[in-house]
Amino acid sequence: MKQFHTPFLTGLLVFLFFATSGQSQQFPIRTTAMMNPFQDHPAMAGVLGCMDLHMGYRNQWSGIEGAPQTSFANLHGQKAAQGQDFHGFGGRVESDEAGAWGYTSVNFAYAYNLRLSTGARLAMGFSAGFFQHRLDLSLLDMPEVQGTNDPAIMGSSQFIAPMLDAGVWFYDRTKYVGLTIQNVTQPSMEKISQYGKLRRHVVMMAGSEVELDGPWMFLPSGQVRMAKGVPISAELMALARYNDVVGVGIGYRTQSAFIVAAQIKVLEYLSIGYAYEMNVSPLSGAGPRTHEIVIGINGCSGKPGGRTIPCPAYN
Repeated sequence: MKQFHTPFLTGLLVFLFFATSGQSQQFPIRTTAMMNPFQDHPAMAGVLGCMDLHMGYRNQWSGIEGAPQTSFANLHGQKAAQGQDFHGFGGRVESDEAGAWGYTSVNFAYAYNLRLSTGARLAMGFSAGFFQHRLDLSLLDMPEVQGTNDPAIMGSSQFIAPMLDAGVWFYDRTKYVGLTIQNVTQPSMEKISQYGKLRRHVVMMAGSEVELDGPWMFLPSGQVRMAKGVPISAELMALARYNDVVGVGIGYRTQSAFIVAAQIKVLEYLSIGYAYEMNVSPLSGAGPRTHEIVIGINGCSGKPGGRTIPCPAYN
């Protein structure tokens, strides 16, 4: 049995503990982020070494009318550079609907991945694209009957804004940590709300891989999302995986949900992940549950290729 990476994981737990006491959600939270990290972190582009496709769907607070529903997909790969470094590239799309409010985003990512003298790797990347935000006023309950007949109210309001994310990703064969600033430019929402602004978000993710006796592996991970004016979201996940084929785990998101997750490799190039959330927020009295599924397909049978090393986030 390999030695547990105590300093690394202790630091992660301390960070998450203090994060929960601070003050994010203009962007959807994904429970399967550990199985699909490129959706949040553009610096991860090309880490697997071959073309990698992930797509998924999240049905949040199932059973409540107008509850959030999110669809997402991404594709990324690698191009060799000089020496042991390489370029990563990819694209990401996301669509989110929550009652009268919704958005669609499309962006393209680039990352430069450096090999460090220790054998670890450090990647720096960014993504650029656009949001299309929508507010369907016809779905809102108006206080006056006359207001519902006003053509300026009925219909939908929408606008397009630029999107820019930037981040770093460090990893070796047993651990990883990434930091991304989403929505760097903070565009205005004045076409929908006079004082509205799309806030900048900071997303941190970290995890490790610990070899247990026999074919078992233990994969603890955590992520934190922060934005001005709303509570911090911090999540811890513990996944046990057998023979690199099937994994099960449990987790907790602060003041939000208990989580049960599972992952299975159906074929050498195909994996499926699922997460179930039991709500513990004030909405729990309504009995809402959240379901999320993600499907991964890659061109190198799940093993690293090109000029890279295995990263626990994809192992």
